[in-house]
Amino acid sequence: MNRIIIIIIFVIGFVQESFSKDDEQFNLGLKKIELKEYREAINIFTKIIKSKPTSYAYYNRGLAFDKLNVNDSAMIDYTQAIKINRKNFEAYNNRGTLKDKLGDRESAYKDYDIAIKINPNYALAYYNRGISRSETGDRKGALNDYDLSIKFDPNYGNTWYNRGILKSDMGNDSSAISDYTEAIKLNSKFRDAYYNRGNVKRRLKDYTGAISDYNQTLLIDSLFVNALNNRGLAKYGLKDVDGAISDYSEAIRISPYYYLPYCNRGIIYFEQRRATGSSSDYMNDYNKSIQLKSDYSNAYFYRGLAKKFLKDYQGSIDDFSQVVKLEPNYAYGYYNRGLVCYEWEKYREAIPDFDNAIKKYKDYKEAYYYRGMANYNLGKNDEACNDWRKAIELGYKEAEYVLQSYCK
Repeated sequence: MNRIIIIIIFVIGFVQESFSKDDEQFNLGLKKIELKEYREAINIFTKIIKSKPTSYAYYNRGLAFDKLNVNDSAMIDYTQAIKINRKNFEAYNNRGTLKDKLGDRESAYKDYDIAIKINPNYALAYYNRGISRSETGDRKGALNDYDLSIKFDPNYGNTWYNRGILKSDMGNDSSAISDYTEAIKLNSKFRDAYYNRGNVKRRLKDYTGAISDYNQTLLIDSLFVNALNNRGLAKYGLKDVDGAISDYSEAIRISPYYYLPYCNRGIIYFEQRRATGSSSDYMNDYNKSIQLKSDYSNAYFYRGLAKKFLKDYQGSIDDFSQVVKLEPNYAYGYYNRGLVCYEWEKYREAIPDFDNAIKKYKDYKEAYYYRGMANYNLGKNDEACNDWRKAIELGYKEAEYVLQSYCK
């Protein structure tokens, strides 16, 4: 119901190696960059370039242009810095980050390579190349680059953080938690490291640990609605229904156009209130979630379940049809549409959905069982018995009774 938020940061530094500390204008230009007064920095470095066009004067003016998103000028300056000094590995690195930002990932990768060849201990280039590799699906290469970046600069929290994201994506959750923890040690206010560590803990069903991390996230940023939403998920994992609803409602109050907490609150309302027959709360939440994000398959799925419960069979089928349209490989979507057809006594229509569910997940024992029930109701006893036998083989004991009763 929620994915880990991945925040990738391209880091760019500035240098002054070609000038002495006594060069007041150059140092003033660097100070302006540090103070984020980029236009003033551009003016200063432009004057320096007119009198002394060195590689690092172009480099730092390029950095100021880069910060202002004046991309063409930044690219020209980085390239000129490289022409003057082919060993300026910082310029290669920065030109690479700019190319990455502009979508020229292949060329960016080459610049990172050159920067590393010039300075094999340059942690920042390994870091940026790791990001580039990760985004192109080269997880093994990205992991190696992050390892090298940490080796040469273990004090940069973003590398630990991004390596944690990568490890989590690769299924190594315990190691990911360790990396997020290192990032937090280096920066106790690292909001997203707490948040992502909480997400991993929640996935591992360490709901108490997840809530602790979300609490820290919200102490740093009380308006971070993703953390409120996910803390609600963790609280619901601990059966704290009121706490979960409170978090979802607060997320909605802060960000009324955020679709996730509506759906998640609707799920709780449905589970808690369906016995009373009161449907307005959960249906309103599902409807709002879909209104805000028309391609959110989870909201259609849970609304489909609610409509099935309310005996709105056509409405339920419509919602599950939307689910399989958005998620064509989602076996559970086909299965539930088949169940609606079965309950509505549309046995012939149910069978293709159970077929598809089994195609997507060959060990779907419940789908075999209900396909057997549909076949039996259509008078196809042999097909029904074969399905029930398969369901029993897969461990679905409920099929034993019908097999003994109707199959010889």
